[in-house]
Amino acid sequence: MNQNLFQPTIRTAEATDIPQLAQLYYETVTQNAPQHYTEAQTQAWANFALNESQFAQLFSGATTFLMEDQGEILGFAGLAPDGHVTAVYVRGDRLGQGIGSQLMEVLLEQAKTQNIPRLYAEASEFSLGLFLKFGFHHYDSEVVERGGIQFHRYLVEKQR
Repeated sequence: MNQNLFQPTIRTAEATDIPQLAQLYYETVTQNAPQHYTEAQTQAWANFALNESQFAQLFSGATTFLMEDQGEILGFAGLAPDGHVTAVYVRGDRLGQGIGSQLMEVLLEQAKTQNIPRLYAEASEFSLGLFLKFGFHHYDSEVVERGGIQFHRYLVEKQR
C-alpha cells in the first residue's frame, strides 16, 4: 500500500515567506501569462515581484493564506477586511490540481467568519475561470497600466 505520508497544509503567510511568494508569483506569471498576454505584458506583470518592498505591499492589510507541501509553497491567496481578494496564485507546475480551489474555499470561509458581505477582485485572463467557478460574476472590465504596459482585467464580485 503506497500512501503519501505528506499532505499539503494551509497556513497564514508570514513576512519571512515573502521572498518565496515573490518567486512563485514571478515563475507562475512567466510560465502561464504568455498563453493570454504579449511578451511585454508578461514581463511587466512578472517584474512586479522583483521589487520586494513593492511586492510586500500586496500583503499589507490582508490575510494571506498559503498552501505548502513538505516546505514547498504551492500557492497563495489573500483577503482584505473590505472583501478585496488581493491575490490567488498557484505554482505554475501545479495548476489544474485543485490548489486554487482549496485556497478559494479558505477565503470564502474567512469571509464568512469575518462576516464580510461582498468579495471582489480584479481577475486576469487565466484566473477569471476560478472566480466564476466560485460564484463570482463579471460586472465590468478595466484597463490598467504597469511599467508603461496596458492590461485588460475583469472586475468580479460575489455577494454572500
